[in-house]
Amino acid sequence: MYREIDGEKKKDPTLKEAQKFVGGWVQLLRVKDGVLLVNEEAKRKQLDINPEASTKWFEMHGTDDIILGPAIFIPESVKSEWL
Repeated sequence: MYREIDGEKKKDPTLKEAQKFVGGWVQLLRVKDGVLLVNEEAKRKQLDINPEASTKWFEMHGTDDIILGPAIFIPESVKSEWL
């Protein structure tokens, strides 16, 4: 599951909304053009690979790691308290 905040149609998620979407504690990861909000315990919980979020991660950090579980992407172009 992948959700992108575009600043017009979708509002900035609150911590509670982000926790509900990712299914637990929220971890913020910086990527090339914004941030990803992911489940902090995704690897321990053995969640499914998130190909869209992993692609964002690869662009800045290389392919040594992957993103698991639901993720919210907030681009730098959106006014957000998460950035």
